Amino acid sequence: MIVVILIMVLLSACATAPAPAPAPAPEKKAAEPFRLTSVFPAGPGQEKVLSTCGSCHAVGCAALGKRTAANWDNVKKSHKDKMTQINAADLDAMFGYLASNFNDSKPEPVFPPELLAQGCTPF
Repeated sequence: MIVVILIMVLLSACATAPAPAPAPAPEKKAAEPFRLTSVFPAGPGQEKVLSTCGSCHAVGCAALGKRTAANWDNVKKSHKDKMTQINAADLDAMFGYLASNFNDSKPEPVFPPELLAQGCTPF
């Protein structure tokens, strides 16, 4: 009889115990915005590339293509008549920067699609 009473007391205590609170949902971190400087490293010519190349095509296009040194020379020649507002020293710095950082010996950078939506002109 004592055993039955003890079991009933224990069962009644369990029935009235509050349920544990649900664990809070983990906080979602907002994705960090893409930064062009994560692809375009600091160096002479970087600022001019970032401020100029996007005026005719998506700036990311300048980093695509894994061009050889000869390809970069051809692109530079083909751009001279389109970039008349850029002096020769800045043009040399820009294409030197691009040839050093984006060439056939380095992996091609990846850009979010919306940054290339403006399109790339054929080089």
